[in-house]
Amino acid sequence: MSQDAGRTDPTGASAARAAKAHVRQLVAGDSRVNGIGLSRQSGGWAVKVNVVDDADSPELPATVDGVPVRVTAVGRISARAS
Repeated sequence: MSQDAGRTDPTGASAARAAKAHVRQLVAGDSRVNGIGLSRQSGGWAVKVNVVDDADSPELPATVDGVPVRVTAVGRISARAS
């Protein structure tokens, strides 16, 4: 893959990282969000937003800068005692 692939492919890794930064700004300070990451999907990358509950998740666009956004309920995250 060439270095330019991320610039022309809206679901390339470079575009996905930029979209992730944009999504991070959209959900900044929202306690319903546990984390934001990238996930592979058929045909490229998506921004993955982990939330506490599907029934109470932030309104997000289906795509940001041409990159799909996937919201997944993972429950409340807490540290385990070691």
